[in-house]
Amino acid sequence: MFQLSTIAYCLNTDNGDILQCIVAKSNAYHMYTVFKYLQVIAGSRTVRVRCPSESRGGHYLQITVPPEPIARQNVQGMAVLTSATGEEGGGLVPMRPSVAAENESVVQSYHEQSSLQSSGNSNNNAAGERAAETSQQQQHQQPQQPTTYMVTVPQGISAGQQFAVEVEGQRMMVTCPANVQAGMNLRILPPQQSTPPPNNSLSTATGTSLDRPPSEQESSTRSSSIISNSPPLMQMFEVVVPPGVQPNQSFNLLANGQRVLVTCPPGILPGQKVRFQLPISNDKTKDTPAVQLEYESIKDGWARTIRVTDMKFVWVRMNEDGEIDTKSVSRFDIKHSAYTKRLAFLEGNDSRMRTGMLSFGIANESSVDSSVHRDGKEVIGYSEIAAAQPLSFDEKTAWFQDIIRERLRIKWGDGHIRLLVRRKHLLHDSIEAVMSLSRTDMSKIWRFEFMNEVGVDAGGLQREWFQLITEEIFNPDMGLWLPSATNQMAMRINPSSEMACPEDHLIYFRFLGRVMGKALFNGQLVAGHMVRHLYKHLLGWPVMFEDLELPDEDYYKSLKSLLELDNVEDMCLDFTFIENALGENRVVDLIEGGSDVALTNGNLPEYLEANLMYHLMDRVKPQLKELLLGFYDVIPEPLLTIFDFQELELVSLFVHCISFIYESNLTICSYHILAHVWLADPRY
Repeated sequence: MFQLSTIAYCLNTDNGDILQCIVAKSNAYHMYTVFKYLQVIAGSRTVRVRCPSESRGGHYLQITVPPEPIARQNVQGMAVLTSATGEEGGGLVPMRPSVAAENESVVQSYHEQSSLQSSGNSNNNAAGERAAETSQQQQHQQPQQPTTYMVTVPQGISAGQQFAVEVEGQRMMVTCPANVQAGMNLRILPPQQSTPPPNNSLSTATGTSLDRPPSEQESSTRSSSIISNSPPLMQMFEVVVPPGVQPNQSFNLLANGQRVLVTCPPGILPGQKVRFQLPISNDKTKDTPAVQLEYESIKDGWARTIRVTDMKFVWVRMNEDGEIDTKSVSRFDIKHSAYTKRLAFLEGNDSRMRTGMLSFGIANESSVDSSVHRDGKEVIGYSEIAAAQPLSFDEKTAWFQDIIRERLRIKWGDGHIRLLVRRKHLLHDSIEAVMSLSRTDMSKIWRFEFMNEVGVDAGGLQREWFQLITEEIFNPDMGLWLPSATNQMAMRINPSSEMACPEDHLIYFRFLGRVMGKALFNGQLVAGHMVRHLYKHLLGWPVMFEDLELPDEDYYKSLKSLLELDNVEDMCLDFTFIENALGENRVVDLIEGGSDVALTNGNLPEYLEANLMYHLMDRVKPQLKELLLGFYDVIPEPLLTIFDFQELELVSLFVHCISFIYESNLTICSYHILAHVWLADPRY
């Protein structure tokens, strides 16, 4: 027996597909003439039925309802969190020996790179030598530059048409570049016969006209390629090594409007020419604009650029002249030194929930992939990400949402998720549901239902769920987050969250990371505002000494004032910090044996560095690791390189900001600015 609708009574069903209903007696004819359709509630669905013209009140109708398109229903329990370093508690369980064996190679590589970065913290010159040595090894590992061949465009071939050529027994199709006519010469670059790494693969033949100067054909060369659906097209650049650059030393330049980092090969001197390649878009359905990364305006700060040796995004420090700062900094400097997080992903005991190892190193030694892969295939290329980086904020958000919708979100017919939760137990039910999902499930479409409540999720239930969940988990009464000392609206991770939730506090942070990632994925917004350096960690941005100011301005000023003292030994300080947890004080060593190391003028830089590392990183390292792992379960890190930390904050915090505006009676102009973020894409 189905429920009663306001227009038709549903009486019974036959085989689940055929049901019988009776037209309501009151004003039946009037309802037909006005509405022409009846509403019938069939199970969890509301079906519209067209009322026959001869039907009257009290008449019986038999209708056929198509079955719901559900292929299968799979209910799973929560996946456990796996400890990568052996510690237990807070929801973590030890890694099984078989899983540890699978992760052995990744762990070994991680520790080797961490040891290099650790020694680099104490000696930046040695770090530069290691970087040069690594670059030299990469140069030796790379195959030799392939031979280029000159061909003549056959008669009858015009720009945009393809013609066949045969090189070294390999037959390939070449697209004639724009402004090239029959009889002109082209230089082509055949695909390599060996199988190179994905980022450096070359499966296209790029034509370069010898009858025109390179400046006239720069835009046309990207259209000359072999028809291929997988690897990106590559464009060859030839540059002159600047004066003063030594072999294995990096130098900065603009290629096709983009700032890139090139390492001078061994045996090459200033004035000689070197070649490198950059991927370009292989989308022939539309004209892709040339990559334009405007770093010229960045002076005396950190800028993200592309490293051509492995096609990874890296950070470089720019000096006052807008050039790469090559000055050696052997000790910590509050103005120039910066650190970024480094996260290595490992397999967990449960395939649905991976784990990882988190550390922090010098900013210019970290790197991020420049493309997104799924199931071993590239779904978002470097050229697309690089082209989106200089866009305006509105254009970035629109591009990001389009990419999510078209490339990453799994179609409804390929599987979807139904979240059924009880309103009185919202957080508990939501954690059990979300923590039972795999990373693939996080890319599926979710539909929300509140138990014993009639409603169809057309977007409103989803927005309510994200709002209620994030409000509850960011609530300081939960004991997981605390207001910062400087800004009560900005939340920081509670270092003592284990005391509030001793058995599962890390599960909450992994859950929150997934929720925040899914909110960004779906174009939804969260009701929690974090301190600035946490957004930097999510994006992999450099964290500097000045980031200490927002969490605790007074402590930041007290540390900075030490630089003005003639003799800091008069302060009688050591390398420790007094941590207050629920009214109890405990002494924490900032370095190993810190209580036995007195602060002097000689070790003041190391003292400031130790405070930065502890307060912004090591103090909440377990919680931060789970937050990052959860966030990256949904959002690929390369896709985040288009945003800065302020833009990421705006994208995800509309509800909080609008509430603040109403309470503070700010100007209507500010409201319009934030409202534009909310309405950036109404399709979600």
